[in-house]
Amino acid sequence: MNKQDEFFSSNHTRLLNIAWTADNLNKLVLIVFIFLVGLQGFQTLSTVNYNSNFILNIRSYIFNNPRDAFVLGVNISATILRGAVYFLVLKGISLGLNMVVETDINYREKKAGQDE
Repeated sequence: MNKQDEFFSSNHTRLLNIAWTADNLNKLVLIVFIFLVGLQGFQTLSTVNYNSNFILNIRSYIFNNPRDAFVLGVNISATILRGAVYFLVLKGISLGLNMVVETDINYREKKAGQDE
């Protein structure tokens, strides 16, 4: 057990805790941004009078208010892109820190094997 403690230091634990937090935050970020996109879509539904001819109303909204429809599309696209970037950054942090810990432990094991 003492030999295992030599390989796995408190720095490794800290890095793995940060990686775990980043991995869980990326899921939360994904859920929040999906919710935001849904809210923006709901805002569009409230702008366009909802009835049985919803597709026709959306079409007429786009053709009657092209500037507003374009701005709405850009806003939804920006929200999706922002969420994707945050998700990927947090996922990259998580994977990178896990890889750093694994690489360090592998080098320590290799060095310990050569010393014996």
